[in-house]
Amino acid sequence: MSDTDRSGRSQHSYNLESAYNARDGQEAAELYDSWSEDYEKSISSWGYTTPAIAAGLFGRYVKPEEGTVLDAGAGTGITGEVLSLLGYRDLLGIDVAGDMLELARRKGVYKELRQMELGGQLDLPSDAFAAVVSTGVFAAGHAPPESFDELIRATRPGGYVVFSVRTDVYEEGGFKEKQEALENEERWQLVEVTEPFAHLRFEDPDLKVQVFAYRVL
Repeated sequence: MSDTDRSGRSQHSYNLESAYNARDGQEAAELYDSWSEDYEKSISSWGYTTPAIAAGLFGRYVKPEEGTVLDAGAGTGITGEVLSLLGYRDLLGIDVAGDMLELARRKGVYKELRQMELGGQLDLPSDAFAAVVSTGVFAAGHAPPESFDELIRATRPGGYVVFSVRTDVYEEGGFKEKQEALENEERWQLVEVTEPFAHLRFEDPDLKVQVFAYRVL
């Protein structure tokens, strides 16, 4: 296929739309793997801002010396690379897409990278991480809100979970309900949330996300 399909959309736009329409995590993994070599070039040209904003918020609550950070849905390691430049050296990344993880591995910023899927039980110890960061993961066709249970379990009490959620799925996708339920159950406490912002402002300025920071109780 050429760089554009018959409707005039770019091939990369089609990949993004296909990923958002994935039926399950395995299908999303296959789509991202097929896109992996061009992924960063594509989203950078679209003005992808989520990792930088999430890292800024993350740095308000988590210091580099506090312990291991889990990058949940690490992809090609964009967020991990930003955190590494800010002094976070003890990073463990997980993602469902193996080819994406191979690209992350080449960056040399993670102590360990493991292939696993958010949404079910994670092969990670309890209370093991000082914090979790997750960017670009909670969106249509991606990880479900049930993922939060395992991320909380893996984070030690007093640690932080910082993540982005696309605004178009925040309510309709059950994220708002799940996040508030976990707060009512006193499993975590909201400490900060950004205003909605266009995370792909050159590609789709109307598509927005928010970044949340919770403290695990």
